[in-house]
Amino acid sequence: MKRTIPALAASALAVCLLAGCGGTSSADDAGGGSAAGKKIVMLLNDQFDPYYLTLVAGAEAEAKKQGFDFSWQAPSTLDVASQTQLLQSVAARKPDGIIMSALDAKAMIAPMKQVMAQGIPIITVDADVADPSARLATVTSDGEAAGRLAAQTMDKLLGGKGKVAFEGYTPGTSSTDARLKGWQEGLKQTGLEYVAERYDATDLTTIAGTVSAVLKRYPDLAGIFTNWTNPTLGAAQAVQAAGRSDKVKIVGFDASPDEVSLLKRGLVAALIIQKPGDMGSRAVSDLAAYLKDGTKPQSVSLDAVVATQENINDPAVSAYFYKAGKK
Repeated sequence: MKRTIPALAASALAVCLLAGCGGTSSADDAGGGSAAGKKIVMLLNDQFDPYYLTLVAGAEAEAKKQGFDFSWQAPSTLDVASQTQLLQSVAARKPDGIIMSALDAKAMIAPMKQVMAQGIPIITVDADVADPSARLATVTSDGEAAGRLAAQTMDKLLGGKGKVAFEGYTPGTSSTDARLKGWQEGLKQTGLEYVAERYDATDLTTIAGTVSAVLKRYPDLAGIFTNWTNPTLGAAQAVQAAGRSDKVKIVGFDASPDEVSLLKRGLVAALIIQKPGDMGSRAVSDLAAYLKDGTKPQSVSLDAVVATQENINDPAVSAYFYKAGKK
């Protein structure tokens, strides 16, 4: 039976960036003895992506436990200027703390330092900046370890031989850059031949076109690593359109409902899954401790989980599948 990928709702699967919910507050100095009643704002890169919705769910649950007044927002467009403007706008309302994913590891340093200088602590989640002094702490996935895990998984799937390629996000974001670095390092410990490395932004059609070109250039390609949701979806579409779903193994990253569906149907061979819910919860907990008594949190990197068709129904794995996005 011919397997087809369902039509992708643009609002759910492409990165659809609309303004999120906001919040206002007045700031208090850290060390007030209690975190209850404090107002914190989370700034993320997208309002619809299942990954971010799962991160928010973890943060909201912990914020409720801590007694925080919690809200979150996303910029109108996915660029440094928009994120900077949103950060400055939120800071002007004097929240007690900000949790954010830094879109660019270098460009966001100065704007974040300006906010920190106003006495508003920032904890980064998902993607950090290159200068630790621009934030209080960071809670991220161990991207390099996850990238190495992807290489190990691909090596196992291909029996230690074959040509492989990479399709991922445009360089500059610390989280996706780390995954690529780990993948590159991990491949050195395998017998796989690395033949192509390609980058695109968020558009699924563009991604599928890039992967189609790689497939044409390397008719014996055996595997592709995709380092976030959209490349995984676009690559699966291209591989299927080329009639090579049974020959090209895709190791994807993240676990959106559509990615999990592709895994169940065999159009993706494995998924490297982050723990965004745990990430959001930890960031809020760390911020609560700081606002309560000035305790400076330690930065942490969370490990990843590998999902395959063999373990997809294991509760220890499925517990980390991401929440459905808005339709």
